Amino acid sequence: MYLQIIKIALAATIAFGNTATAQEYRAIFEKEWKEAETYITGEKEIWGIIFSEFGLPANLAVSVVFPELIRYSALQDLIETAAIRALYLQGGTRGADFSIGRFQMKPSFAEALEHDWMQTGLRHEYEIYFDPADNIYARRARIRRLDNPEWQCIYLALFLKLLYRRFPELANEEMTEQVRFCATAYNSSFRGTYQEIREKSPRRFFHTDFMPTAGTVYYSYSDIAASYYKELTGIESGRPVGDSGSLGK
Repeated sequence: MYLQIIKIALAATIAFGNTATAQEYRAIFEKEWKEAETYITGEKEIWGIIFSEFGLPANLAVSVVFPELIRYSALQDLIETAAIRALYLQGGTRGADFSIGRFQMKPSFAEALEHDWMQTGLRHEYEIYFDPADNIYARRARIRRLDNPEWQCIYLALFLKLLYRRFPELANEEMTEQVRFCATAYNSSFRGTYQEIREKSPRRFFHTDFMPTAGTVYYSYSDIAASYYKELTGIESGRPVGDSGSLGK
């Protein structure tokens, strides 16, 4: 009982303090953190291939979605995916717009991403095309993609490509700051301005409860992502030395 109280107090202190280290977050999310790492280990080979095809550092991409891997619940995902299939297919995002899959992507996110992607020449460069029609056939194809782990990686890659295309100045930031920015855009809205996304970075909206309650502790999504990136790459800040594309030190 006393240990549980101490753990809750520690979580609250870290959540509402300035920032926490990866070790402190690891202690808070102990079980979920280990499960996320195990999942990454099993997927890192295919992820490395996918992200390298888009010219993206795998370490950055995985760090951006790492908080979602912590929050992921197989049971919840099963329920939400079933609801999406039944409601989204018929009514679009007005019918249902739950997050599904390991990366917790919403159909509305995929719709916006596909729309923006189809407005650029990147669609020809990578030969990836989407049906912009608002009908059950386009929605069914979208749900199949969202329900596919490899396609979620592709969606993540498209998101990052579009983000760096919109904000070329982002590439001049230190890598940890790039992770923070990308994670904030992923968690909130990638259609915001550069300043809006930067301002949202330290805000605490992220939690891992199935349903938030009065006792729910909130964290900064970008802080968790950046902390994991530092642990993954073995750096405290700044640009990593050598190849930062592989998953692992």
